Amino acid sequence: MNISFLGGASEVGGSCILIKIYNKNILLDCGIRQSNSKDPLPDFKTIQDKGGVDAIVISHAHMDHIGSLPIISKEYPYAKIYTNRMTKDLMKVLLYDSLKIMNNRELEIPLYVEVDVQDMLNRIVAINYMREIDIFEDIKLTFYIAGHIAGASCVYITSNEGTVFYSGDFSIFSQKTIEGLKVPKLRPDVAIFETTYGDKLHSNRDVEEQRLLEFIKECEINKGKMLIPAFALGRSQEILLIIKKALNKKNIKNIKVYVDGMIRDINRVYKLNPLYLKNSLGKKILRGIEPFYDDNIISVDSRELRDKILQEKEPCIIISSSGMLTGGYSQYYAEKIAPMENGYIIITGYQDEESPGRKLLKLLEEDEEKKLELNGKIIPVKCKVEKVGLSAHSDKSEIKSLINLLAPGNIFMVHGNEEVVKDFTRELCGEVRGRVYAPECGGSYEISIRNPRKQWKRQIQNIVGSSRELDEENIKELWKFIFENYGERLFTIEEIIYIWNGNNKITSMNLDKIEKLIVQSVYFDNDARRLFLFKCRSREEIEEETKERELKPNELNEKISLCFGEFNFKKASIMYEDKRIVLSFDFPNIVNKSIYNSIENFKKQVQWEVEINSSLNINAVNILIKELFYDADIKKISYKLEDKKVLLILNSEYSFDKEILQKFKEKTGLDLAIQNNGAGKEINDNIVEGKNKLNAMEQNQALSFIDNSFKEEKFKPYKKSIKVSNGSKYIELFFITPAIGNKYNEKLYNLVEHTGWNMCISRSANQNEIINFAVMLCGKNEMVLRKNPSFSSSNLNVELRLENKDENKLKLVKEEFEYNTGCTLSW
Repeated sequence: MNISFLGGASEVGGSCILIKIYNKNILLDCGIRQSNSKDPLPDFKTIQDKGGVDAIVISHAHMDHIGSLPIISKEYPYAKIYTNRMTKDLMKVLLYDSLKIMNNRELEIPLYVEVDVQDMLNRIVAINYMREIDIFEDIKLTFYIAGHIAGASCVYITSNEGTVFYSGDFSIFSQKTIEGLKVPKLRPDVAIFETTYGDKLHSNRDVEEQRLLEFIKECEINKGKMLIPAFALGRSQEILLIIKKALNKKNIKNIKVYVDGMIRDINRVYKLNPLYLKNSLGKKILRGIEPFYDDNIISVDSRELRDKILQEKEPCIIISSSGMLTGGYSQYYAEKIAPMENGYIIITGYQDEESPGRKLLKLLEEDEEKKLELNGKIIPVKCKVEKVGLSAHSDKSEIKSLINLLAPGNIFMVHGNEEVVKDFTRELCGEVRGRVYAPECGGSYEISIRNPRKQWKRQIQNIVGSSRELDEENIKELWKFIFENYGERLFTIEEIIYIWNGNNKITSMNLDKIEKLIVQSVYFDNDARRLFLFKCRSREEIEEETKERELKPNELNEKISLCFGEFNFKKASIMYEDKRIVLSFDFPNIVNKSIYNSIENFKKQVQWEVEINSSLNINAVNILIKELFYDADIKKISYKLEDKKVLLILNSEYSFDKEILQKFKEKTGLDLAIQNNGAGKEINDNIVEGKNKLNAMEQNQALSFIDNSFKEEKFKPYKKSIKVSNGSKYIELFFITPAIGNKYNEKLYNLVEHTGWNMCISRSANQNEIINFAVMLCGKNEMVLRKNPSFSSSNLNVELRLENKDENKLKLVKEEFEYNTGCTLSW
């Protein structure tokens, strides 16, 4: 066996190791160095000298482990690339982002082009954790959970020539998003371990998280701006969940959190791969619950919003990539926040020696005027700078724990600064029995293993061997077989498929289909700490799950989230008396029509009715308009909801891109009209204009005339107001609702003709009178209200919440209410 270190030895960055085992060349990782003073690429010449690459294995998706993969994959197109599905999805995001960055840099020739990335992605064979596969004859590969970030894997390669364990980057402790390292007591002959923090013991995680929250509270009190530059993959998601939990528990409040940069894309990948996440997070995603964002945590997707965030006086937190301030939007924010005396920059992760983040931390040691170079500019640093330890790497004691567990005969320490690696290696030599190496880049080692260690093999002896496709009809048969033969033993999806059909050949399409079937099945449950492993539920658990019973509120809410979560409803109102769910949306007009299929499925599963509230959230429309036209001088926003139209009246000329109108319609389902030059004018297109303006009555005489004309009418205007439109006065008549006022349209024309005044019926409704009238009718008919009626101004509907229901009385109340108010009544 030969091991050549092409990058990442006695350094952090550019991880790349070539192993010749059983006459095959296998490349472990293929990263890039991000330091400007070093060659970014690994030593690819050694690969050529040693006969090329037969297979590539990727431990995780950070750029220092995948950044040069498109180059070597293009050179050796027949070498398959092995990783897991989560890492594949993350690689796609990171490498395309890397392409964008390289193409935008002046005087820089990109290392690869888009077609190289696409071709490389097509060569990936995605395998799950704990699934042993043959990558060559008599060479097997297995991935185990490494912790560190989602999808991170420890690599285990076995052959007749010996066995190799490669830790990649790993972390033993559990984080908010993922579990820590999970490996059985393997028996490697050769093991390669990271040594990033081989000279340190980490501080207590809970203490560091609390420090972060204390800084946030301080920032809030000082009405400051806080930037947390964070690695888009892994660290950002951890920080988001720390802050979200504190917001939910009201430990911090009154502060907005903005998420910018590639973090948004990584969050999306997390949501697509819940089985690679921690139980609590993964189960939440499987139930359709949004894991990262809410009303206080907001995704930033425009330059306008970035500027607005920095200009606002309110305190806020900005989480943005990159984590070392080497690029991305974190540089943009740092440039603006660093000179602020009430600004904060919180560093939470590893900083390369030459990175702006490391230079910023070094300023803490200086007493003189502090300055930092960013984007070629010298920026004064007046903000508070702090470091919070949220590392996702193992420390010195944890690295030793893993080495002692595996007890390999040959130990190589990599992925650490040269001094750290050498000191750790010297210390380790006196503590372990195996040979310990501190390789350098370019080093090559011949390892002779006379008696390879015997390996433990996971046995599956009993199988169904069915030729039928596994589906909802026969999954109970599979459960019964596994339960009787293996009890509650844990299995991967691949192992479950093998038990069913006795075949190891599994297509990705078939795997995805059966994974979904197992996840949603009542017969199987996920392991508490590894969601990708499944066990049979007991008969008692299945009976409890399947028996008909009244759903508890939390169970019903879970089913609602699971069934309708993808449609992003604002609120689900549960009416227990008549087993009815009312889904409310900010913009009901644009809800995807496929929701009606989901409604039918929900009815079949739960036997509850589901309705969609047609009321528009006016407040949400106002907020959207103010976001789209944040620098416009807005005078008024008027609504014609019956026509699905909104009128935006501006005080002054405002130039805008017409695409904004289309964007508004796509988001709301409403047409937006814009009226410029509205200064000093009240716009009303509902006015009836008279022809006899020269002989108009005196104002008070006209108002008195209107009162007299309504003396014999059942409905009278409760208010009259003098208004101005386009410089002309008119009288506005207010009724309990416009619908009641419109009963008198003919009278309105007569009043205009007799008085010489222009007039209109007000579009506003008297909410208090409407609700009071509903309450009065309920009292008169001995109907007890559980809560005050709720009124929807968008569709003029009043909803009653009743303790008792008498259909005959309700019919009478409905008729009287709707006749007298012009509103509809529901319950």
